[in-house]
Amino acid sequence: MSSNTKVSTFFVSEKISKVRWLPDYLKESDGFLSGSWDMPKSFVRMWRLQKNMMGDTYSDYVPKCTGKYLVGGDVTGMEMATEDTVIVSCSDGKLTLFKIKRGVEEDILQQIAQSGLLHSINGNPAPCTAISVCGKEVASVGEDGRLNIVDSGSSLTVRRSSIADSCSLLCVLYSNPQEVLTANRMGVIRIFDVRSPMEATAAFMTSCEDDNRSNYVSSLAAHPTQSHIVLAGTEEGSITVWDLRQPGNPASYLSAHNSPITEIRFHRSDPLILFTAAECGELWQWAQLPNIVDSEKLDKMNPWLSGERTKSRIAVSCLITGLRKSINTLDSQSSKTICGGDTEALHLVETVA
Repeated sequence: MSSNTKVSTFFVSEKISKVRWLPDYLKESDGFLSGSWDMPKSFVRMWRLQKNMMGDTYSDYVPKCTGKYLVGGDVTGMEMATEDTVIVSCSDGKLTLFKIKRGVEEDILQQIAQSGLLHSINGNPAPCTAISVCGKEVASVGEDGRLNIVDSGSSLTVRRSSIADSCSLLCVLYSNPQEVLTANRMGVIRIFDVRSPMEATAAFMTSCEDDNRSNYVSSLAAHPTQSHIVLAGTEEGSITVWDLRQPGNPASYLSAHNSPITEIRFHRSDPLILFTAAECGELWQWAQLPNIVDSEKLDKMNPWLSGERTKSRIAVSCLITGLRKSINTLDSQSSKTICGGDTEALHLVETVA
């Protein structure tokens, strides 16, 4: 763990599949959402960080559940649509739109829309595995290999739909308002033009240490300020980086965790910082170092595109390790990062000045 970070653990008696900070543009947010999975009942919960009044020094904050909503299956995706609405995908193959109403002590999650069955196999519901939100649209993918573009407003109606793959899709990402990336269980990433008709415009495979086996993509992230730079977390625990302007070959390949990466996300307000979580119970921070002066000139290329030199330009810190169970999800804002997983706990990482 980095010397300038503090980690607090809070047991919540639920396996956590997704966490997302609630936006607050005037100050550092004290609220976040969580979704559960692999439990007798699954919930979306609202939490609020409150000052610890117990007098101990374990943590300055304690999360309090201020609202909850029972959903129809494991939570598989959760993204803010607006500052007060969130879209949640579940293993029942549906999307749900919630309105967030914050009160003084208690908060309310109000369902305002639910989609029809978006993903199915032989007429039976199939899990929606991932979602990505862009403006007024949300893209969903599922185990049926289908890609749906859904109105993220109050109706959740399907605008366009296509069988995007012959096997399960695990990830989806808007790289820009016109293009969506999907990734399947074989490690193949496809770029789709979501304007009608939806057709794949390019396809490429993630890298792997063993050329004789596939390496599925477990999470996708686009650089916050240079959206043509896309990072993929993979089954083997590595990160593959592409420049979508020339997607034929990866720009960089980085060995990382020793188990599948579960989520890869950039810091909400600092594009120089990336976080990765892994099934082995690890949370890492990747921080971009200042530009390095080459022998002839100042190299201003984004370090994620620097090939073999990438690791020399990125400082890696292990924030959490040794949990023995998966960290499934994370989100970061300002000085705080929240994560959760199969330990049935929430972990708060604070940067100490």
